[in-house]
Amino acid sequence: MRKKQRITDEQIKEEILNMTKRDIELKTKYIIEFEDCGQDFLKWFIGEDGYVLDSQPFQRGVWAGKFTIPQTAKVGGKLAIWLDGESWVNYPIKNIEIVEEGVSQ
Repeated sequence: MRKKQRITDEQIKEEILNMTKRDIELKTKYIIEFEDCGQDFLKWFIGEDGYVLDSQPFQRGVWAGKFTIPQTAKVGGKLAIWLDGESWVNYPIKNIEIVEEGVSQ
């Protein structure tokens, strides 16, 4: 019997960074908009599996492939994220959009 090979965080990130804009549109389930506190990102596009697919307007290369728990997010609260253990995004959530099907960015 063959063991399943575990995919690494780096492989997940690489796979996401190779996605086309259209792939991201089709796989986006949640759009989390953060309060503008001067940071380089204001919106994250998150897949149903919880991984950040895109970060707008900047830092896609930093956040793509990071695991979140968007179902626990609340407007005014902070988003849980996995960074070598559970952590929280420093910026409050301004808006949460649940996407039923692909979204046009």
